[in-house]
Amino acid sequence: MNKTTATAHHLFCFVYIGFAHLSNDTMTEKIIDEIERKIASWMNVSPSNIVEFNRVVDETYDWYNSLSRDEKLGTVLTVAKSINEIKGFNLENKKTFLSDIRDIAVADGFFSEDEKNMHDMIAKKLGINIMTTDKEIHKKIGF
Repeated sequence: MNKTTATAHHLFCFVYIGFAHLSNDTMTEKIIDEIERKIASWMNVSPSNIVEFNRVVDETYDWYNSLSRDEKLGTVLTVAKSINEIKGFNLENKKTFLSDIRDIAVADGFFSEDEKNMHDMIAKKLGINIMTTDKEIHKKIGF
């Protein structure tokens, strides 16, 4: 699979998988289940399209796993940026997508610094300036 044959659901799933894998030591069942719940929500999964849902998830895992370790981060960020080009994908959709990323992050009960940094990189590619990291900001107040 490549980006030209990927559907919007493949792209979302790819970013979710990449986010979870690159920002965690291990992908737990809870994280995998959360990724699948998010894709199912985007696809409005029902008995009539469960086969398509399974195909999207399987193809996306195959695509992600076909990349070398060095290629994965760059590809995740490139795919995140390409999501902006999806017709009808508006600011509300971007907020939902980023909320999904945070839900995936906390599926294991933690929102680590690596997850926060990766979230912020994805947000930036989507054109949203958000900072979830706990970096201390020293700003002068007054003159």
